[in-house]
Amino acid sequence: MKGVIKLAILNLKCKRCGKTFDFNVGKIVFGNKLSFENKIFCTECGLVEIDDLELTELGQTQVAELYLR
Repeated sequence: MKGVIKLAILNLKCKRCGKTFDFNVGKIVFGNKLSFENKIFCTECGLVEIDDLELTELGQTQVAELYLR
């Protein structure tokens, strides 16, 4: 099923505090915007919205590798 990845741990950066961390986002649904199954918790800020996160360069590479599998 192309467009949905079952399980993914991605490297993310919190825009609020600047902290970089790895997080199990669960299923990824590809569309106009990435959608994650799990709610994401920053190690500093706690629960964060998707708009308060960015994929690091490593995270972008991880998503590309998962998508191309």
